[in-house]
Amino acid sequence: MKKILTTILVLVNIISFAQVRPATQYGFKLGISDSYTAIINNRSNIIPKYKNNINAGVFYRWNLKKISVQPELYFQAKGGTLKSATNFTETGNTILRNNYQYLTGSLVLGYEVAKNVHLVVGPEYGYSLNAGTKRGPYTNYDLSIAGGVRIDMLDAAHLFSLNIRYIHGLTNTTNKTYTLADKSVIPLNFQNRTLQVSASINFSDYYRWYKKHAIKKKK
Repeated sequence: MKKILTTILVLVNIISFAQVRPATQYGFKLGISDSYTAIINNRSNIIPKYKNNINAGVFYRWNLKKISVQPELYFQAKGGTLKSATNFTETGNTILRNNYQYLTGSLVLGYEVAKNVHLVVGPEYGYSLNAGTKRGPYTNYDLSIAGGVRIDMLDAAHLFSLNIRYIHGLTNTTNKTYTLADKSVIPLNFQNRTLQVSASINFSDYYRWYKKHAIKKKK
């Protein structure tokens, strides 16, 4: 019973401490994504398929009333499965599973449209970690635009957030060509498309609470 009462008091202290959103927050993010390789003006018989990937990294956030500014640095995998009527040279069969790995820097702007619900948008720049490999992109960078929603709803203390984003790639990631039925050769234009879901842990909020309450109790 004593442990239960102690836990309840700790939760009450956290909630009362976090009623006002801090001016700055920082922490970690971890999630999954569903991505595919879009073929722009596709005249080939290649069909893009979705592929599950991961994303993980760190963020820092400035909160200015209803507006937030959030730079991020994180790892994410993109790409997707490609299916063709003819064999790919990389695999020797009709299936090619791309695995594009990026170290991504982004600047996400948020606007609170309802309590703890923020619309977010911003540019992303990805540096490829496996450019030029068999399953990697041809280019060593990927410029994208991201948009979506952030929901600070998982607890009253703002320790967690749910992030849902669509990331639209703008860079051609391949130098592949395709031979049409009339024997003419056309260049292909591959671009990344990603739906990303992640949870962010606002480590700064826990640290502030611990510094204010837990350390004093130990003394």
